[in-house]
Amino acid sequence: MRLMPEMPDYRTEPSPSPEGDAIAVSRWTTWAENLDPTLAEDDRDAIAARVIRESELIAFWMAWHRAGGFAELERGGWDRSTIFRKIRRFRSYYGVHPDHARFPWLDPDWERCWRSDEQVALNWASQPARKVSSSRTDDERWQPHWAPVRPDPHDLEAYDHLAEAAARRSQVTPIGEASGSRRRRPRSRSRK
Repeated sequence: MRLMPEMPDYRTEPSPSPEGDAIAVSRWTTWAENLDPTLAEDDRDAIAARVIRESELIAFWMAWHRAGGFAELERGGWDRSTIFRKIRRFRSYYGVHPDHARFPWLDPDWERCWRSDEQVALNWASQPARKVSSSRTDDERWQPHWAPVRPDPHDLEAYDHLAEAAARRSQVTPIGEASGSRRRRPRSRSRK
């Protein structure tokens, strides 16, 4: 029997509100001030409903390109029928295959994304106490719980702790202490 992965409990560290720091809300509010005044409240609701409907399709488009297409999504663990169903839904809604779709308002830096994915894999591979499993269905989050805490939690790129450690080692003074300030990064709690 496969149990749900243990997820962090953020009740002891709640966000300021359900809106987080209200970054998205303030961005939207600033933009919405310029909406056409003839738009009725129902039209504004329709915009939100369309966003919700499209979010899954755009996420699939991102996964398609980030993974490298059908074969890589299947290799990653998606069932063939799931991929075909998502392609059909995408094509039905946008009228084009996800391989050919482009969103003029969205321009991902795929090279940077793939380098970050590679760094996550390298960080994982460098962990001597990592769990070894023959199952590809292990649910690992993008930034797994065993990875070091990011210095900037808002930076969604993989944190390269090996490069930082090498940089610290290269800055050793004759006394044997690292030069510069000796700040400590908080360590993640170990899980049982």
